[in-house]
Amino acid sequence: MQFLRGETMVRVYVNDIPVDVDEGSTILDAVRKAGLDVPTLCKLGDLYREASCRLCLVELSTGRLVPACAYPASDGLRIYTNTPRVRKVRRIVLELLLATHKMKCWYCLRKGGDCILLLLTKEYGIEGIPVCAECPLYGEDCLIRKGYPCLGPLTIAGCGAPCLKKYALCIGCRGPVTRKDIIEEAIKFYLENGINLKEVMSLMKIFWSNIPTIDKIERLFMEKLTVR
Repeated sequence: MQFLRGETMVRVYVNDIPVDVDEGSTILDAVRKAGLDVPTLCKLGDLYREASCRLCLVELSTGRLVPACAYPASDGLRIYTNTPRVRKVRRIVLELLLATHKMKCWYCLRKGGDCILLLLTKEYGIEGIPVCAECPLYGEDCLIRKGYPCLGPLTIAGCGAPCLKKYALCIGCRGPVTRKDIIEEAIKFYLENGINLKEVMSLMKIFWSNIPTIDKIERLFMEKLTVR
């Protein structure tokens, strides 16, 4: 598709596609006008400041990596959005973001399909987000809020939560998360809703008995039981 050029337009090339945008536009504007996309978090408004997440990095023909959301589009600029180098760096950035992101997916309004981080972890093959991010059950519909010892807060996302969509308990098909902070937040969530931690541990032993990392989770559970 060709775009009309005007006195205040500049032409850039996105993956070798010529795109005309208004002078003062960003690379991100040009990418989207080309019908393409790059992942962004800052444009959500309530998660990250502009140009801070660095997920939208693209590669210029010079080899330089720049944030698409903040770098100005200039005439003749050549931009590549999905090179092996871009994908490698983007994966590293995503892992760093996940390492500091507060995983309280059971409270998040984006759970059930609107979580950009979840979509990106699937695309880049990164684990670390619990199944609760995929669960469509909000508020009082949450099985844990109803008093059931669901394994969703402790289970690695990626299955699409088919059990939960049928109001059946998550039984941890993809195995447990390993991040201590996520496990601790899950324990808090269970306790806040009156779930017996021993019941959760019983389910873990049934479905995760052959997984070595279950010992780490059990120790954290036992610490809470001892304190109580």
